[in-house]
Amino acid sequence: MSLKTDRNGMFIYGMTNTDELGGFLKHKFSEHQIQQAYEYLVEATEGEARDEKVSPLRVFWKHLKKVYNEGVPPLQCHRGCAHCCHTGVSCTQLEWDGILKNAEENGIDLDAVIERSQRTIKKVDEVLKANKNLDQVDWHRLVTNQPCPFLSEEGACEVYEDRPLDCRMVVAFRGVCESKNLEHAQRGVVLEEAVGATVIAKLQHDMTPKIKRRKFRGTQPIKLLQHWLILWKQKNR
Repeated sequence: MSLKTDRNGMFIYGMTNTDELGGFLKHKFSEHQIQQAYEYLVEATEGEARDEKVSPLRVFWKHLKKVYNEGVPPLQCHRGCAHCCHTGVSCTQLEWDGILKNAEENGIDLDAVIERSQRTIKKVDEVLKANKNLDQVDWHRLVTNQPCPFLSEEGACEVYEDRPLDCRMVVAFRGVCESKNLEHAQRGVVLEEAVGATVIAKLQHDMTPKIKRRKFRGTQPIKLLQHWLILWKQKNR
């Protein structure tokens, strides 16, 4: 297998093809490592959340922050560096609930967020209203090169502490992010990326009331942030 990697052992073109990234992760980490990390993270995250009386997702975010602070080369990302914030961002219901909690705690006006994001929200809404087969829609391409709804005028994320996994796993170690096409995005450097989405899916499954649970199959539905904002607006009319 030809790996698009560098001296740090990370997948350089991680935003071009998710299947390629998946193959890279499976090549880099053994099945045993991946399964062991998944089981440990779910158990440890849920346990610490109970002890500290906080949401399991926030515990998991804290773990990821520690991993990046301790186990990888220094990040070039900094406040105001928003090159990778001009693309589609998807998240699960659990991650969206975390964003709503953050907005409530910090007094973020979601109506204002929607107003400044009308360009991309309109695009997504038109596709939804057309009842198109969602599997045939390239959602990320629909909003690419447009700012994330939660990107402030100062180039900072308004919900940074509760940003989704989609955002947390796009990082740069080389300081060459000037292009918004994200060809310099680097992924696959930490084991947590191989299991992060499944851990979040399991946390959401375990937090769902038993009467509403379905058999866990390792994933949860995801939607673009613009789609979640449309649903929020409809619910709060």
